[in-house]
Amino acid sequence: MINNLFSRTNTLPLLLLALLAVPVGAQTVTDADDGTILKQIIVFGRHGVRSSTVSPADYAKVSPRPYPDFGVPPGYLTTHGGQAESLLGAYFREYLLHEGLLTGDVNRDASRSYFRANSIQRSNVTAAAFGAGLYEGMAVPVHSYPLGQTDPVFDPISTNVAAVDAVRAAVEVRQVYNSGAALASAYSGEFSLIRSVLFDYQAGVEPLPAAPAGTTDATALPIPLEAFKTGFAAGHVVDLGGILATMTAADPFVMEYANGLSLADVGWGHLSLDQVSQQSRLITLAFNVAFTTPYLNQVQSSNAASHVLRSMEQAVVQDAIPGSFGMPGSRVNVIVGSDAYIIGLAGLLGLHWQLPGYQPDFCAPGGALVFELRQSRSSGEHLVRVFYTAQTWEQLRNLTPLGLQTPPATAQLLIPGGREPGAGLDVKFDRFQRLLKKAIGPQFVEDPAKEVPPGVLTGVPLK
Repeated sequence: MINNLFSRTNTLPLLLLALLAVPVGAQTVTDADDGTILKQIIVFGRHGVRSSTVSPADYAKVSPRPYPDFGVPPGYLTTHGGQAESLLGAYFREYLLHEGLLTGDVNRDASRSYFRANSIQRSNVTAAAFGAGLYEGMAVPVHSYPLGQTDPVFDPISTNVAAVDAVRAAVEVRQVYNSGAALASAYSGEFSLIRSVLFDYQAGVEPLPAAPAGTTDATALPIPLEAFKTGFAAGHVVDLGGILATMTAADPFVMEYANGLSLADVGWGHLSLDQVSQQSRLITLAFNVAFTTPYLNQVQSSNAASHVLRSMEQAVVQDAIPGSFGMPGSRVNVIVGSDAYIIGLAGLLGLHWQLPGYQPDFCAPGGALVFELRQSRSSGEHLVRVFYTAQTWEQLRNLTPLGLQTPPATAQLLIPGGREPGAGLDVKFDRFQRLLKKAIGPQFVEDPAKEVPPGVLTGVPLK
């Protein structure tokens, strides 16, 4: 498995990120009335803290030391991760009660909610844990296709909703990123740091020691940026080679820290929190290359974006629109997938964020794009407010209780092209609608008349 894994492999400048996200303590909770009513919220988030995604035998091929055991099968949500999600759901309960979107009648509120997860264990259990926090221990119904059956909202390629021209995609990737050699040079600090941890030596040592016998140096593998020949799926169109191999080898480091493991088990004791954060830049790079160049972004993210937009349109007109999440009366929509899908959706709108302690645009475990549909009290006009929200490193690690006084880290995001002079970062709904429709490639969107939404999935294993 690991051998196969290792064989695969017009954003704004980062210096402008400070202008594109306005940090706030929470979703603009104040005692003052801002003149709007919250009508609907869509939380499009990543699953919570999980175990390493490949087996110990496979990891033994990239490091001579065994990786820590998370106590659950590969890729499963950990017990710690489920607890963190419930805490995040509890924060949203307080926030939405404050905003008047929830009434406090748990059964009534839950009946006006919709939970959807892509068909993997960690996403399903994350949605359920978030719901238990939001609705005080309730077992919320999570809509999902059977585990292992691909969901076209998240992967329109392998479900034959969208056809991809892999050669075109690879050419565009190289136009944006130049070459694998250019990327290896630009991220040499991250590759060097990860290699030193995997092979247990001090970063910056020259000459580099050889990889231990029987291991593969993931950081030295070529980065082809060529089209795969077959087997296309979301994120598997262009061969990232050494980027993906290194990211996979280092993937456990983020989860080790967030899961509360002993610091001696975080990168075998070789990584400070700043270094855990630094090496995560390769994760965001991989997803940017695989998802956010213009053509691949449209192919892979248009179907998800169209569902978000239709759900908001449905809430505006209060009538059923096929291809939406939930029903017209759904006030709270919680959609859980993987970080790649959040980054892809953000890419269509040109959204960027920077939260304290995290790297730019990093999608933390449990982090989410939050779309709020609001209505002006005075004019009746509908507005859109978008946030990125995630628990901090320490909130995740320490399972910090969250609430209006101890919120997760949050930034309201600028929607490029949506802002009016003097109007803040809220965007008129009709303008947001036009921007998103322009970004979506309709040829990559499933025909709503043919869509068969998933039902409620039961029997998802917890461990």
